Amino acid sequence: MMNCRVNKAIFHHIIRILDPVVPKAQRSNGIPFPLKVLVTLSFLSSGSHQKSIGKDFNLCISQKSVSRVIRLVIEGLNAVLDHQVVFPSSAAQREQIKEGFYRKYHFPETVGCLDGTYVEIVCPRDDEEAFYDRKGQYSLHAQFICDADTKIIAVCCRFGGSAGNAFIWNKMNIRPFIENISRQGETSWLIADNKYPQRAWLMTPILHPAQGTPDSQYNHFLGRTRTCIDRCIARLKGRWQCLQRPLHYTPQRSAKIINACAILHNLCITAGLPDPQLYLDLEPAPVMNEVTEMPEDDVNDLYIGMEIRRQLAERIYYSV
Repeated sequence: MMNCRVNKAIFHHIIRILDPVVPKAQRSNGIPFPLKVLVTLSFLSSGSHQKSIGKDFNLCISQKSVSRVIRLVIEGLNAVLDHQVVFPSSAAQREQIKEGFYRKYHFPETVGCLDGTYVEIVCPRDDEEAFYDRKGQYSLHAQFICDADTKIIAVCCRFGGSAGNAFIWNKMNIRPFIENISRQGETSWLIADNKYPQRAWLMTPILHPAQGTPDSQYNHFLGRTRTCIDRCIARLKGRWQCLQRPLHYTPQRSAKIINACAILHNLCITAGLPDPQLYLDLEPAPVMNEVTEMPEDDVNDLYIGMEIRRQLAERIYYSV
């Protein structure tokens, strides 16, 4: 069972979650439902081609059947996505996440860490330039938000590798919600790096701070906190190794596979499963100029965000 990156308890929990949403086999000699889940977990955890999974001596299923089974279970997992990857909707839930971040990293009012990762796919038939990324490959640029325990609380896989982080963030469904609660007076923000625009609800590093200043201290604590999303993605890709290899599917199908992996990641985190061998992306991220990341009509939001960040830096500086 551990070859599928889960233990028996998580495996049976997955079956219970999927049982109401996955159609059952009509034939008496059809593939048993638990075996369908096992086949899919084997694919997601190894990234192996469907043919090699079908030939596994424990499974012995044809490649065509493996393809149908994986599609069925992935669709089932996506049907429960909104119940398994959940951004905190109430103020009380957000306070719990803030407490978790402050307890671990001493960075106040944080409701999540935001970053993206590229998941390679084969060259799509349509709109191929939208998926050609800066690494010279075709990919989806998946965005994740995690809590202090590296549990994923938001995911967006709708955009190709050519799309920048700030562009995708601006299109994410969760952005208006986070923006609105900030405008309504709740002190809450996400943590991100300089690939994203500074806002009152999105804290990013201060460029070129002088040593020993509040700005430098702020960057230190923000950087420590932001490692949370790095570990989240490293755990996700380390456990579900299909995300380390090119996905031989359409962008739409590949996005559903990423969503499915996010759900399984959360189940493993909740169950306290030991970490897999972590995935390391050795290519450093480019440093972006925060001022050029945002459209002209958002200048006021930028300056308000920078002032709130300045106040936060002083708050952190005089509290440690």
